[in-house]
Amino acid sequence: CSNDYRIKTNSAEKFVCIDLTISGMFESLRKNIQSVQDGITAGLQRLSSGAPTPTTPPEGSLPHLEGGGTDLLTMYQSQWATMHHMAVQNATAAEAVAGSISELCEECESQHSQLLELRSLLAHLPNIMAQLHSSLSTIGCVRNSLEEVETGLLDLEDTIEEAAAQEQILDMKMRVTIKRENRQHKYNMLHNELSHQHKERMAAVERAQEGCRRDRREAFTERFQDDLLEYKTKGCINKPSSAVPASSDL
Repeated sequence: CSNDYRIKTNSAEKFVCIDLTISGMFESLRKNIQSVQDGITAGLQRLSSGAPTPTTPPEGSLPHLEGGGTDLLTMYQSQWATMHHMAVQNATAAEAVAGSISELCEECESQHSQLLELRSLLAHLPNIMAQLHSSLSTIGCVRNSLEEVETGLLDLEDTIEEAAAQEQILDMKMRVTIKRENRQHKYNMLHNELSHQHKERMAAVERAQEGCRRDRREAFTERFQDDLLEYKTKGCINKPSSAVPASSDL
């Protein structure tokens, strides 16, 4: 609305300036024509009344005649010189009026071209206003799109931060899992090693116990054979003085 008001105000100012310029030029032309008309009327009045003209012709323009009718010829020559001088003045004034008229025509043509241009601009004003409203609508759509893009960027930043946090969590879980697997592997290796050592020690103990039992069996067998031989020879068995010493390993 402010733009429409400014355009209308500028148009009104241009029309006022054009009217004032045309009015001034017509006033000047009217004054020039009036002065020419007043000069012609005064010359005709002087010619009809026979009164001497106030305008003095240039020196040397009137020939002097001697003899009869000199006064009448002098009057006619004076009137002719006055008419000639007034005609020269009128021609000069007419040239000035013609120049003013030419200037007025040029100014009128210029003002007319400006009016046509202004009329063309005013004719295109609805299209300009429609394009302006369309541009404003486009700017509003672009602003909404920018707000949506900004919101999307904020969401994208949040998503990137969440993905980075989840990646860190997964990395930590992976490290914990790897450490746990390494510890489990070390534990299994230690368990297997200790089990193997235990089996070897148990096998050594069993072999030692088996050797002790074998030695005891051999000792008991030998003692039994000695007792049996003594019984066969003597018919009795003496009470043993002491029992067979047990093995320290048992």
